Amino acid sequence: MLTQAEKNTNIEVIKETEEDFMNTRNIARGAAIAVIAVIALAACGGKAVEDPDHNYRVTGHFADWGSNYASEFMMTCVSKSDARIKAIKNELKDAVYIYVYEYTPDMSKAAGWNVEYPGANIKLDGVFTVKFIRLNPDPSEQSGWAFDMWMPSTESGGVKNLSPDTLYVPMDRSNEERDAAGDGLGSYNDNPVLLKGAVPYYIVFAVFKDKTRGMGAVIKE
Repeated sequence: MLTQAEKNTNIEVIKETEEDFMNTRNIARGAAIAVIAVIALAACGGKAVEDPDHNYRVTGHFADWGSNYASEFMMTCVSKSDARIKAIKNELKDAVYIYVYEYTPDMSKAAGWNVEYPGANIKLDGVFTVKFIRLNPDPSEQSGWAFDMWMPSTESGGVKNLSPDTLYVPMDRSNEERDAAGDGLGSYNDNPVLLKGAVPYYIVFAVFKDKTRGMGAVIKE
């Protein structure tokens, strides 16, 4: 027969074992919830992810077709959940890196020449043109960045159009293919052009999982 003291000791051991079990289970549950939260955050695009190998800027008539680092034309890295790109979030679901630049065409600084795509019934002043410059790290440059290539272009190829209602992106083909087709739809050496006039835009550039690139234009509300 166990004495009362021994019985009390056994009860305390059982209680401690139960408490240890509950604490372990709560810790495991908390860790699982934390992991799920991190996964959910990533899935929703809650964090802006910068391209570790490149930087990006916009160019066009408004930027004097500059191709080197210029702080005023550098793009801002954003997440998929950024409110500025909500209108095209479905088109960006497979994007790895997303960059944004706010631009309002100024007709007082019109180019005086037109971008024409007869096949798409487009004829607009050059102030509405937009391209991108990819920059690579370069310690010899004061900015730390040096020109790599134009996009779209022969070197980079074409880009996906993420917002056909607000932007025209010429066909992903060479000048020779463009001229042979004679359809007035352009080539990757021609200029993408904004379609909704002199209003504020968020110009969007994205790099996707399959290494393709895309661009879009969201009208600022």
